[in-house]
Amino acid sequence: MKRLFTRIFLVAAVAAISSCEGEMDYSEYMRVVAVADFTTTVQAPNNLTVKITNNSKNAKTIQWDFGDGSPASSETEPTHTYSEPGVYTIALNIQSATGFESTKSLDVTVTPVDVIPVVNFAYEQEGSDPLKIKFTNQSQDGITFLWNFGDESATSTDESPTHVFPVTGKYAVTLTATSTTGNDNARIIHIRVPKLTEPEKLDIVNPSFELDPKDSYVITGWDPVVNNYPGSPGWGGFFIAEIPKTGTRCLLFWTPSVDSGNGHTHELAYQGSVTQTIGGLEDGKYSFRAWVYSKDMEGMSLLANGGGEDIIKEVGTNDGYTQLSLDFEVVGGVAKIGFLMNRPEDIGDNWSPVFQVDDAELWILPQ
Repeated sequence: MKRLFTRIFLVAAVAAISSCEGEMDYSEYMRVVAVADFTTTVQAPNNLTVKITNNSKNAKTIQWDFGDGSPASSETEPTHTYSEPGVYTIALNIQSATGFESTKSLDVTVTPVDVIPVVNFAYEQEGSDPLKIKFTNQSQDGITFLWNFGDESATSTDESPTHVFPVTGKYAVTLTATSTTGNDNARIIHIRVPKLTEPEKLDIVNPSFELDPKDSYVITGWDPVVNNYPGSPGWGGFFIAEIPKTGTRCLLFWTPSVDSGNGHTHELAYQGSVTQTIGGLEDGKYSFRAWVYSKDMEGMSLLANGGGEDIIKEVGTNDGYTQLSLDFEVVGGVAKIGFLMNRPEDIGDNWSPVFQVDDAELWILPQ
């Protein structure tokens, strides 16, 4: 009888323990802790876009608030672009698998880099009407455009407009472009309506040169030596000479004699230019041509500049009277043409050059 009682007691005790285990809540000891963490990177080139790197721990659900009134995001690592510059608060809220919440906020400053438009355009006649010109906008980084056709007509905001000019002639057409950051840039191109189809010689004062440096002088007569000029051994430079009887002017380059008694030995170390500037030109391709009488012109070059860097072409060893030419492009309606002497060292080689320009021409070429 005693053994039976013991067995019944043990079974009852085990059953009671099993029942207690089923009713106990261990969840508070098994809660998964979430930790919200992230970093931001403002991205070029517009500096309005923010890339987010999520470093959170144990996140089951994710919600981003970008601080600009835009919809929330549940992406793990979103990229967000703001419409306006400013300071915005990005807030992250996450929950773990057991409902534990964690939040983090960061302020981000977005200041866009100034975008400056690069403005350019081309033009061509449209159809059979020589006054009807189609403009093709070749600008970069512009979102709005304003055209002024230079003929007192209404402006246009079309990207690539077609315009009918009132009469044939030359017009200064201005295109202004505005970028996403509100920066304006403009370009003026002097055009001809209708477009040029054959080369055309332009009327220029010839020669009307600007001497540089100032040790070059305007003299009268063909031979600078017969005039009283402030020369010295090894000295030389450009001269504008004039024939007294006819008033004809020409350009000379002279190297004086080391020994004024015999006039046979010449030495020269000279760097300088003689140019003239011409304005009111239409933009496009040009040719600078000069009738030159030369011999042994070491260091002498034709020079042209249409709004960028100087373009030079060496006269070379050409002997005699010939026409030399240099092609270049004008941007901005102004050109500089002339001659450059670049002989920086006194070589002492009995150099006895001959250089004379009787005529200089400027031609505009078909586009």
